Amino acid sequence: MEKALRILNAAAQTRSGLAGKLSRAGYAPQAVEAACNRVEAMGYVDDRAYAEAALERRQRQGRGLQVIGAELRHKGIDPELINELLGEVKTEDEVQRAAELAVKLLQRHQGEPAMRQREKVMSTLMRRGYPPWVARKAVEAAPALDS
Repeated sequence: MEKALRILNAAAQTRSGLAGKLSRAGYAPQAVEAACNRVEAMGYVDDRAYAEAALERRQRQGRGLQVIGAELRHKGIDPELINELLGEVKTEDEVQRAAELAVKLLQRHQGEPAMRQREKVMSTLMRRGYPPWVARKAVEAAPALDS
């Protein structure tokens, strides 16, 4: 329990992440389970709050829902919770965020032919986790945002 609190004091963790760190530290599976149950009951570990904060933070950083979902799965968040949280994000909001990012990306490629700019921005948006149709809509909306 003491080790779990030290880990949580350093940084917020998911239940899965905390269990992994305690296991790697050499604690028995029963002790790991008991510590995780206790800190969760105390409110120190909350996968929903962790996932919501991560979703908001990564969206502000210009990441799309596909990348965010993959990151949350990697952190050990329950897939049903991930689907629920990602499902709450409005399509228009994601397109708007992608369009704002597209404006910034277009500035990096000024002076290049328009088709090349479009290709580079769309590929960057898709690498950041936006679906191709969102990237396309964002590039189409970007000049309107720029003026």
